[in-house]
Amino acid sequence: MSATDESGPRGRLLLVTAARAPVRAALAAAVAGRLDRAVLVDGAALEQALCSGAAPGWDDPPTSEQLRLRLLRWSAALAVAETYQLEGFDAIVSEDALGDRLEDFLDLVEPEPVHVVVVRDDADPATPHWGLWVGTDGTDDAADTDATADDVVERLADALVLTAETD
Repeated sequence: MSATDESGPRGRLLLVTAARAPVRAALAAAVAGRLDRAVLVDGAALEQALCSGAAPGWDDPPTSEQLRLRLLRWSAALAVAETYQLEGFDAIVSEDALGDRLEDFLDLVEPEPVHVVVVRDDADPATPHWGLWVGTDGTDDAADTDATADDVVERLADALVLTAETD
C-alpha cells in the first residue's frame, strides 16, 4: 500500500507570487491557514537557509550563477511541496515568479496542475495572465490580506493552470 493510499488523495499545489516579498508571504500564509491540511513553502526562507554562496538580487539580465541558484531554490521548494502533497497536504509555495519567470517556474512543475495566484500590485507587465489575479489596497493591512485570502480560497478553481496537454 502506498503513502497516498493510506492518507487519501494527493494534495494540491498552489503558487502565490507578488512583487513584494512581505505581501506574497502574508497572502500565502493566510491562504494556507484557510485550508484543511496545508503546508507553506516560502522560497525566500529556503534562500535564507543558505549559509554561504548566495548570489545577491537579480541583475538585468541575471548572471548564470543567479539563474542556477534560482533554479535550485525553486527545485527545493517543489521537492518540499511534493513531499507534503503525497501525504494529502495542499502545498502553498510563496515565490518570486513574475514576468517570464512564471513560465520558467511552471516548466519545473509540468505535468502537474498548479493553482497560480498573482498579486497584480507592482507585477511585472510581462507576467502571463494565467491563474487568478488579485489586488490588495497596497497598505500591507492584515484585514486586506484576510479578505484577499478569503477571495482566493473561494475562487481557487479560477486559479487552476494546467501545465501539460491533456488528451
